[in-house]
Parts: sequence; structure tokens; C-alpha cells
Amino acid sequence: ISNIPILGLLGKYRYHNNLVVFEKPKSAISESFRSIRSSLQYIYKKQDIKGGKTIMVTSSVSGEGKTFCSINIATAYALSGKKTILLGLDLRKPKIYNDFHITNEKGIVNYLIGDDAIDSVIHHTHIENLDLITSGPIPPNPSELLMRDNLKTLIADLRKTYDIIVLDTPPIGLVTDAMELTQYADATLFVVRLDYTKKGMLQLVNLKHKMGEMKNIS
Repeated sequence: ISNIPILGLLGKYRYHNNLVVFEKPKSAISESFRSIRSSLQYIYKKQDIKGGKTIMVTSSVSGEGKTFCSINIATAYALSGKKTILLGLDLRKPKIYNDFHITNEKGIVNYLIGDDAIDSVIHHTHIENLDLITSGPIPPNPSELLMRDNLKTLIADLRKTYDIIVLDTPPIGLVTDAMELTQYADATLFVVRLDYTKKGMLQLVNLKHKMGEMKNIS
């Protein structure tokens, strides 16, 4: 259905939270995430990236496993000694904070509207080398916020401090937000879920890939 390369496969794994790589490092699914981490190196090698590298995780609709993949890819990098930060950029349906027992009172929204400095929205998690910026309160204008120049400044600043920046983004099939974010992605991961993702949705991604709107996508 698609000629976009497949970067990795994850088996079905039932667990009570999203922190599988951290809490079950010897499981087959943790090994799958480490394998994705290795494969990403090939994508980065082709590019001349100054500073930290970004990974954007998206999919066609909600419920395909974006947040699950974002958290575990970020954890796999953090456990390998890379200074990693995870950004919750799905401003409409904030999720990431629950697993880390962090509140979502302050986040990237507060930074983008100019209420808070970057340092006050970064949370340190209980996982070594892993920091987190939640999305914050749900704004009335998510797309406009993500188009602001200060997001560009934020990503540029994070590249100076962190080795890996994981962007957990909204579904590409439902809103335009994720397309705004592709400009920051050194690698884009499009999550497809068995018996869930509609085949027709892949045509949308194939088209964007063909037109060069989504680079380095797997």
C-alpha cells in the first residue's frame, strides 16, 4: 500500500502504563524500541545536523499509539545515556503527563503565549536523562500557537542542551497541526496500528511524502 520504508515493528503488549522500556527492559517490546533507536541512526547519518536531533511521532487518527511510542523511544534514548526531552505537542488531547505523575497545569502552551520562561515548564522525570514538557492547558487556537516563531526558538534552544528531542504530535489525518511541525523533524515516524489504522489514510501520507511535504518519514 505504501513505499514509505518501515523502521520497526512492535508486538502487542499489555501493560498497566506506558513506561514499558523503563520498567520491563528485558521484554521483547523493549528490544523492539531499541532496534528502532538503532535504525534511526541511519536516517540521521544522511543529514548534517548541528546540535540535538529531533524525532516527530504522528499517525492518522487518535488511538494508534503515538504517545506510547514517543514515551518509549525517548526512554530508550535516555537509558542509553543521551540527554533526552519529550515534548507534548498534541495541544488538543494532552496525554503524556499521566505516566510520570506530573500535573499538566503548566506546559508548552504557557511558553508559547509568553506567560512562562522555558525553564519553568521543563519537568525532570524519575528516569535518568529524560526531561519532559507537557502541553499545558488546552488553548482555543492550537494551530495558531504552533505556527508562532517562539516554537522555532524553543526547538533551536533545546537542540543546544539536549541530544534527542522527541515530538509527540497530533494525528495528521485529523488536524493541520502536525503538518506545521514537520519543519522541525529530522526524522518522522508515522505509527500504523494493526486492525485499527484505515488503509485509505496511508494514501494521504503517501501523497505528502511524494510531494516532499514529509521528509525522512518511516
